[in-house]
Amino acid sequence: MLKKNLYKNQYGNIYYRKIIDGVPITLSAHTNDSVIANKLHSALEYQALSNFYDPVDKVKFMPFESLVKKYLDFDHVWTKGSRKMTSGALYTYLNNKGKLPENPNAQVIIRQRVNTCINWGIKNNIKTDVPKFQQVGTSIPRTRVFNKEEMDLLLNETNDLNFRSFIQFAYYTGARRGELVGLKNYHFKPLYFEVYGKSGKRMVRLNTQARAILMGQNINEWDYTGDYISKKFKKELRRFNIRDGRFHDLRRTFGYDLIVKHNVPIFKVSKLLGHKSVSTTEKHYAPLLVNQIEDFTL
Repeated sequence: MLKKNLYKNQYGNIYYRKIIDGVPITLSAHTNDSVIANKLHSALEYQALSNFYDPVDKVKFMPFESLVKKYLDFDHVWTKGSRKMTSGALYTYLNNKGKLPENPNAQVIIRQRVNTCINWGIKNNIKTDVPKFQQVGTSIPRTRVFNKEEMDLLLNETNDLNFRSFIQFAYYTGARRGELVGLKNYHFKPLYFEVYGKSGKRMVRLNTQARAILMGQNINEWDYTGDYISKKFKKELRRFNIRDGRFHDLRRTFGYDLIVKHNVPIFKVSKLLGHKSVSTTEKHYAPLLVNQIEDFTL
């Protein structure tokens, strides 16, 4: 049983709360063990009184749910996709009362967003009742690539001719979806085009096939939003009965085909994909390439 003014929040963490002259003071016991928290009771009471009568800073307490709302309402420089992912992760955490989903990648995303939200609060002198995750973990790289039959359908049988050429261009360049949104004629040079993407400003190489598409294409007809691209592509996948596919898998297939079918060295593929280092390329493509190693004996 907890001593007076101590309580557990919905996540099991113990806090000390005392109202002094109408001002609520809330302090974390930094534990979920009732025995330890009870032993800290006197120290927490002394700290609460000190914070009220001799404040050393202007840090204020805010329940995590309120912090999330304040954080999401702030005018961050986010894309629509980033805002959607961040909001979804934080509210999933709140709605499940801190219980993480089974999917490892979803766990990583939620831990990252929770920690980022708490860090934003600390930066703005706000403490909350949820501790940061000490270990965020790493996501498991997606390994889906399209096979030859699937690529033939996507490149040659997509109904909308403008969107078909867009799919072709995405595959022949290996560009990210976000890098293909809002392209204008002035972005293009004879052998490359410049984009501001996930890894910052980079040059995307135009091979012969990509240049051929541009010669017969009005770029203004590719005035697609990111959401439209994803939904339209999913619709084509369903029409072709292609399962578990995403638009980003075109980029992964681009890299895979260069390495496996055309024996392009991985450091060159890394440059073409705009990865910050070859280790990033190896992380994403090593699981794909294991089955390509010829049989061997020891």
